[in-house]
Amino acid sequence: MAVDYIEQAAFALTKKFYTSDPFELCNCLGVTVQTDDIGTLKGMYVYIKRNRYIVLSDRLSPEMRRLVLAHELGHDQLHRESAKYSFIQDSEVVDLNDRTEYEANVFAVTLLIDDEEFLDLARSGESVERIAQKLKTDPNLVVLKSRLMRNRGFRITAFEHRADFLKD
Repeated sequence: MAVDYIEQAAFALTKKFYTSDPFELCNCLGVTVQTDDIGTLKGMYVYIKRNRYIVLSDRLSPEMRRLVLAHELGHDQLHRESAKYSFIQDSEVVDLNDRTEYEANVFAVTLLIDDEEFLDLARSGESVERIAQKLKTDPNLVVLKSRLMRNRGFRITAFEHRADFLKD
């Protein structure tokens, strides 16, 4: 799936429902969200008989819960057909080597990080960690957002990726 298609899907949702909050979007879309003890998983997406569910670990911080929900919502919007045959389970949430996980991350970062706010911070010369702190997100989301913005033609710093993204 093309990155620009994924970004447009996220932009279309925020435009249609006037929000980028993944909790509000799930409510608007009829996706049931619940938290539970799901062991080592951070979240999972389930699609059964035209009913859509996202289960989040009850061990997540509020910031991580929002990120995982946006990621799982990405699975709902992009990979619903695949979920008919098996649950989509995420123990690390982000696996940059797996196509479906990468696509869900592109969706999440597009949804959660505002372009203008990001550009202001990225052009200010702040470090990845400082930008992440200001945006209340993980540094690797900042890296992914910078790549997406550069791919769209914006002149900003290319930040580096850390391999331990969202691992416990």
